[in-house]
Amino acid sequence: MAFDYEAVEIDDEKVRAVASEMTGGGLAPLTEQQIAEREEWRRDYLAGIEQERADAERLRLVQEREREAVAQREAAIAAQQARDKALAKRQHQIDLEVNRRSLMDLRMSAARQDTFRQSILNAQASAVRQQNISNILSEINAMANPPPPSEPSIVVVEADQEDDTFCGVKVTRPNPRRSWW
Repeated sequence: MAFDYEAVEIDDEKVRAVASEMTGGGLAPLTEQQIAEREEWRRDYLAGIEQERADAERLRLVQEREREAVAQREAAIAAQQARDKALAKRQHQIDLEVNRRSLMDLRMSAARQDTFRQSILNAQASAVRQQNISNILSEINAMANPPPPSEPSIVVVEADQEDDTFCGVKVTRPNPRRSWW
């Protein structure tokens, strides 16, 4: 009997036969109790192998779930980073637009102020021109039509005989010894 070294599962009887050939003794028949023990051992062995396979399959499934969970977490982190990056980019664009609009508003305000200032200066210059024209016209009119000379008015002021002051100055009585009085 040839032994197949590449066989996946080897029958117990073949193993016994090879062992007996190696020792040079004959193959003694198995008792019912030995057969039952071997069958029980075989069932336990096969159950252990099946348990190991089931454990290995569960371990593989657990590891696969863990890998999927890690991949999902990494995908979620990458998606969150992409969202954060897009949000930062959008916020940067909004900031640029706000700054652009603020600068445009400031330029428009400065232009309005310049226009208002220029209109004030133009109005002021126009008022000065009008005043100068009015002054020149009144001077021309005054030269063309001189006012009539005013008549002198004579005011007679008489001194009160009892009062010895005249316009706040003390007046003395004429001295008869002087001729000019």
